[in-house]
Amino acid sequence: MNYLKVILVLPNYYFYYFLNIFFQSYQQKNIALNSTSLFHALSTIILSFASINYNLNSFYIFVNSGGYLVFDFIYILKKNKFDILRIMYLYHHFVVFLYILLPQKQHYWKEVMFVAELSNIPNYLVYYSLKNDIKLGIKQSNTTYILLKLQLLVYFILRIFFLGYYGLKEIYNDKVTYIKIHIYLVSILYLFGVIWFITMLKQNI
Repeated sequence: MNYLKVILVLPNYYFYYFLNIFFQSYQQKNIALNSTSLFHALSTIILSFASINYNLNSFYIFVNSGGYLVFDFIYILKKNKFDILRIMYLYHHFVVFLYILLPQKQHYWKEVMFVAELSNIPNYLVYYSLKNDIKLGIKQSNTTYILLKLQLLVYFILRIFFLGYYGLKEIYNDKVTYIKIHIYLVSILYLFGVIWFITMLKQNI
């Protein structure tokens, strides 16, 4: 493990820590956390796009996402509520952090990060809309209905199809000769994604 790279994410951990505090100054805690996650998703999309298309150093993606993953990991631990969903999040953050530590030139993690965070955008918008419906005393607004359908479609195209494609490229990657333990660990997240997609599909039928 490159311990210097791990240390370099610490300033960005504090960035997300204080960003979340800023959002909490005018939003409820759970909505503020959603806003923090949305900011991370948007910034990762921009950085990844620039890295893929304009050769921006992928280290910026690592520092940004690494800081966020550490922030959210610690945030969950502080909550001290370890249901299945939170345990899955902790696993997700841990293995993704290990994954983006891998040499980018030998792997596809900047493409994976771009697709994954792009697919997350509808999730955050759905959350905002659901909370707004509760605030207004509405069971489900037209906005929420449309966003739920969009969430399902985007998740299927990006998470199931494109991430599946890059997952296979990683598993059969002939650029590396070492044991791909990091890849196998992160591949389990794809199964989590399939389960989540099936859950969303049932809710939308």
